[in-house]
Amino acid sequence: MEVLLKPLQPSVTELMDPSVRKVLEFLIENRAFDYSKEEIAEGADISRPTLYRIWSVLEKNGILKVTRKYGKTQLYKVNEKNEIVKVLIKLEIAAVKEQFRRMENTELSMFGADKKLKRLKVSEDRAKRH
Repeated sequence: MEVLLKPLQPSVTELMDPSVRKVLEFLIENRAFDYSKEEIAEGADISRPTLYRIWSVLEKNGILKVTRKYGKTQLYKVNEKNEIVKVLIKLEIAAVKEQFRRMENTELSMFGADKKLKRLKVSEDRAKRH
């Protein structure tokens, strides 16, 4: 019996498209709110034709969900139950934490506090050993 393997969805190439990444970043950073397609394009700083070109990638991979409709307009937000989105949210949180860590280190080194903290750490380590 021959088993046919389907290509993995989503293709990594699709998600690496710069416009898809901009939309994902916008929706993940603003995941508490819902947006029209026009607002998503504006928020992601891409043209509406570009959004329409990549829309199928977002839909077929379950990255978006419709939250409500008014008139002919549908509002969307990122689907936080989607496994891809969950990973991207974790990545976003880790990136923000790393940014803060670097900012703290920069501020500490600006005032020489980093050397003081290192000396304090060495002193604490010595105290623990004794």
